[in-house]
Amino acid sequence: MGKPPLRRMIDYPVEDFPVDVSVTSMTSNGGRRVTVLTLTNGDDGRPATLGPLGLARLGDALDVIAKDPSNTDAVVLTGTGRTFCAGANLDTLSSPRSYDDAVAFAREGHRVLSKLSNLGVPTIAAINGIALGGGLELALHCTYRVAQTDTARMGLPEIGLGLIPGWGGATLLPRIIGLVPALGVMVTDAITGKHLGADRAIELGLIDAVAPDVMTGAMLFVDELAQSNTRTDAEWDKDTAVSIISEVLERQLGRPGNPIDALRELSSVIVSTIGATDAEAFAAEDAALATLMMTAEFRRRLYAFRVNSLASKPPAGSPSDEPRPLSSVGVIGAGLMASQISLAFAESLAVPVVFSDVSQDRLDSAIARIGEWLEVRINKKSLTESAKSEILARLHPTLSMSDFADCDLVIEAVFEDLEVKKAVLTELEAIVRPDAIIASNTSSLSIDAMAGFVSNPERVAGIHFFNPVASMKLVEVVRGPRESGSTLATAIQVARALRKTPVVVADKPGFVVNRLLSTFLGEVLRLVEEGVAPDAISDAVTPLRLPMTPFALIDLIGRMVTLKMMESVRHGAPERFFVGTSLPALTANPVSSSIATDLESVVNTQTDMTAATIHDSIVDALAREVRIMLDEQVVHTASDIDLCMMSGAGWPAAIGGLTPYLDGCGASVRATGERFHPDTNFA
Repeated sequence: MGKPPLRRMIDYPVEDFPVDVSVTSMTSNGGRRVTVLTLTNGDDGRPATLGPLGLARLGDALDVIAKDPSNTDAVVLTGTGRTFCAGANLDTLSSPRSYDDAVAFAREGHRVLSKLSNLGVPTIAAINGIALGGGLELALHCTYRVAQTDTARMGLPEIGLGLIPGWGGATLLPRIIGLVPALGVMVTDAITGKHLGADRAIELGLIDAVAPDVMTGAMLFVDELAQSNTRTDAEWDKDTAVSIISEVLERQLGRPGNPIDALRELSSVIVSTIGATDAEAFAAEDAALATLMMTAEFRRRLYAFRVNSLASKPPAGSPSDEPRPLSSVGVIGAGLMASQISLAFAESLAVPVVFSDVSQDRLDSAIARIGEWLEVRINKKSLTESAKSEILARLHPTLSMSDFADCDLVIEAVFEDLEVKKAVLTELEAIVRPDAIIASNTSSLSIDAMAGFVSNPERVAGIHFFNPVASMKLVEVVRGPRESGSTLATAIQVARALRKTPVVVADKPGFVVNRLLSTFLGEVLRLVEEGVAPDAISDAVTPLRLPMTPFALIDLIGRMVTLKMMESVRHGAPERFFVGTSLPALTANPVSSSIATDLESVVNTQTDMTAATIHDSIVDALAREVRIMLDEQVVHTASDIDLCMMSGAGWPAAIGGLTPYLDGCGASVRATGERFHPDTNFA
């Protein structure tokens, strides 16, 4: 078969790597004629995605088959390399400037993909690798699905972007695997970022067969096809569906960072498809998808997705120097944070880890603590007993600093006090080799000040982990003014080896996360001391969709740690950072375990400031500080700040981390006179 003529759809930006459709003919062992459609974008390094041109090419190829289906007994659709199809082209998704354009794109997806269901011959999706979003929807429109055993990875992650599966997924997946499993895939898995492997997919009934080689499996499947290629759909009544959906979504709607609008649209679409024809169901998907494509939240989530995707590349500010090899590392300290760092080194670097403290009891407690953490993972079946034994065997507790003599890198994780760190680093320098890297896990103190404590300042690095280390992805790699390129490169490589997200930051007070948290909490405390009730402040910052109120954050971090952080940052610029008197007083003499309750008991609430005024006061302070940080080149771009706030502070993708929200609410212009991103189409 020759290639069909191309037909363009609505006017969209030119796609960098549009999907092409290779059409070939094969004959199965049973003598059945098979037309194979292979999706490729001509670039093995980029997953194939469907934009307007790719959709047009696929549609035209299917039209050629449909004109004379008697020429083929079955159609197999597959991809190349490790990608079946990674979904809709994100540039296309973010391009529509009107609801009508968005609806047109949604309808075009349905128009083309529906051809797979209406060819008059069986269609088999041979899922050779990644099949996400619109890619999995391609497969759902096929009559059957066969997946490659080891490389298939399937999911409908659209909810995580603030959209719904809008090319048939919201309609077809519940029909194929049932409502409850479908909600698990479309909602729970999408929000948590999980995908389905071939084994789980066949358990759910999403796929019909697995094979070590998917094309071989697909051709065997063609020979085994029954004469009927009709699908038996799962059925349920509307009342049952509403009850099931409400139960699943209730858990998600209560979490402020979740895509609330998308979840509600998905619920509405699923309910409306009950008893509906495909045309009616797909029209409901079109409307919901187009509505969500026009929201600010979708653009912020798309921006956040791209920012996080770029984290897999070397961070801005990476030196050209090669990192040093590490055959053994050390950790000074055996407290909660130091224990987590030691465990991360032992597991991910897979090298001996020496860690010290001042008493045997503290060392024993650390080993017990690490053992408990590992046991939890064994119970969750995410770790084996043998792996636990290997990790523990790499840990070497000691009371003697001399045991660090052969370490290639030693990081201190002791109390956040410059004099304490000076004593530790001075003693350490006399023990380690001259070429060993000396690192600090400081959260806000000057790396250059610590470098001044040793005779070779170029080997001092800042490697700031966040608590809990196991789940917080960010590592702030501090760029000291006297730090060598190889030291910085090694610090970055350490973070990457631990499967963390390194961001290179300048040696400024608080770096990024603690500086902005100090700004945020400082403005909150200033408002409290001016007479604004804590509850009024918590309500006013609700639009930021934060995982907790500012007062709950102080309770989580701890008053002493919060105070130390804020005082350390304030030391660098006392005119900008507010600490006040209430937090120090209530840290020294707490009344209860709740800082909000204690503040209410000691501060005279005497203002009727509006929620909008409270909100603007806080976000304007954040915008001013972000602008200063960019001017000081603490990081290279605003997206570095957003990456830090998402992966180090848990600020939500729903607001793009921070700066897109500051633009959207007007804070950046009010406070600094300019936006952080050029326009509303930044995504």
